[in-house]
Amino acid sequence: MEGKEMNQGLRGGFNAEREFGFQLESRFPDLDLSEVDTDGVAIVVNIDNPRRLNLFQLSKVLIGAANGGVRTAVINFQGRNMAAAIPLFNFWALVDENAELKNQFRLETAIRTGG
Repeated sequence: MEGKEMNQGLRGGFNAEREFGFQLESRFPDLDLSEVDTDGVAIVVNIDNPRRLNLFQLSKVLIGAANGGVRTAVINFQGRNMAAAIPLFNFWALVDENAELKNQFRLETAIRTGG
């Protein structure tokens, strides 16, 4: 399944692809997989530029993956040799919380500037 992208290109600052859980160890040899389920399919989220990350779009992709039975997420920061594996629900909760914070900051800015 490697290379089968769920979201073509880097729209929203990321792309997501499915990967068999048993292949994660060979693809990410330094990754700690002790806390995640590697029996099924995982989603690998490749983040190009965290500043351009569209949290709403990422949340939709994660919900779709969860509905498809995915339980594990690997977050891979491209070009930085940094990756982490966490349960998909935990990653979705972090993304959702940050999207809500971003909306609150926008609202606060609009209130302060009067627009």
